[in-house]
Amino acid sequence: MVKTVSDVFNEAKSQIDKSDISSLLCDLLSCDRAGLLLNKDRNLTENEYKTLQKNISLAKSGMPIAYITGKKEFYSLNFEVTPDVLIPRPDTEMLVEFAIKHANGKKVLDLCTGSGCIGLSVAHYTHCDITLADISEKALKIAKRNAETLNIDAKVIKTDILKDDIKGKYDIILSNPPYIESEIIPTLDKNVCDFEPHLALDGGVDGLDFYPVIAAKAAKALLNDGILAVEIGYTQGKQVNEIFKKFFKETAVLKDLAKNDRVVIGTHPITYI
Repeated sequence: MVKTVSDVFNEAKSQIDKSDISSLLCDLLSCDRAGLLLNKDRNLTENEYKTLQKNISLAKSGMPIAYITGKKEFYSLNFEVTPDVLIPRPDTEMLVEFAIKHANGKKVLDLCTGSGCIGLSVAHYTHCDITLADISEKALKIAKRNAETLNIDAKVIKTDILKDDIKGKYDIILSNPPYIESEIIPTLDKNVCDFEPHLALDGGVDGLDFYPVIAAKAAKALLNDGILAVEIGYTQGKQVNEIFKKFFKETAVLKDLAKNDRVVIGTHPITYI
């Protein structure tokens, strides 16, 4: 029996979220939500229907839609994502928004870059010299492909920030490091704990393992008026700010639209470190 777009949407909405089936259909038909409405009476081919059924099964298993389609929009840009990188989230756009205000003409480093969404978004909207760094070679391949897709000339380097010093000097260092407490990870939603890379989630017992290391090494790698800006968990503002005070003359905690602590800033590194 021939199925229309409307038919399969009505079939699937009892199995997965309506928004998810819309995303799968848009990906299948290479259209946006408006195009989906225009194509609601379009007949699916047999191969299209089989592909859709497979993707619905993956969604029912808990796999995030972004991993099924292989893409995620972030800061009005499209990024390739795979289970080797975290899925970009709206919370992180606050870090990008801050960086864009300061990055024009600057040398910028994005630590723990994953898909590259932070650094590449900043580079897309400013004229900056961007470097992307991560411990994962697989993640760096994704970041490199995203840079090529966006036509951004980005340097890509493999580094373990917990062991390696930051090479070179920068005006701005950005990072969304792992910051979830180890014991909490198994309790996260299934689509996070079963599918997203724990390497990019696990911040140690208290979730703060990366912040003192990043702050200390960034203070040495930043120019005199340099800026370090990091994303944090909403309960970590006070603790991370206290860490930053040991390495920077000025610090600040920025709140998101929900009034939760979201970004910690350190400026003017203490030069005796």
